[in-house]
Amino acid sequence: MAEAADQRRAIEGLNASSDGRFHLLQGIEANIGADGALDLSEDEASTFDLVLAAPHSKLRKSEDQTPRLLRAIETPHVRILAHPRGRIAGSRAGVVADWDAVFAAAVRRSVAIEIDGDPARQDLDHTLAARARDAGCLFALDSDAHTTGQLSYADTALAHARLAAIPADRIVNCWPLDRLVSWIRQK
Repeated sequence: MAEAADQRRAIEGLNASSDGRFHLLQGIEANIGADGALDLSEDEASTFDLVLAAPHSKLRKSEDQTPRLLRAIETPHVRILAHPRGRIAGSRAGVVADWDAVFAAAVRRSVAIEIDGDPARQDLDHTLAARARDAGCLFALDSDAHTTGQLSYADTALAHARLAAIPADRIVNCWPLDRLVSWIRQK
């Protein structure tokens, strides 16, 4: 959290000096534990502009993990459910869940579902993203870049969104800043 506080001060300085040309938001991707709890307290989460929740463990289990994902979606401050299956092509299929129940909960809580563009993840892929679209979900498109060379992975996320026929007004990345910030601050 000390590093996050240092980062926050740097972001505030950049925002103050940008003369409105851009606005940086500080976000964090919290891990969803096996029980659905985040590895971030509510007080810690409240210090970030944007909180994503993602499963990073117990991804090869064959039993249903719907309660795990539902608890994460219900957690205050969570705005995006990131790479919800935790799949990696050729390595692991990822979380097994009742996706219709997960998407319904996300709609109720106005939590966006991420389409992760990393070619190994493609999570959600366009077939599952279309089901989320039909449920009424919002989406966040992401490259899952860990280096600058991977920023182009956003094209894969965009391709899945197009194949799933997700309209731009349901993609939070496409929103003007005031709408995005208003959505982030919703309870």
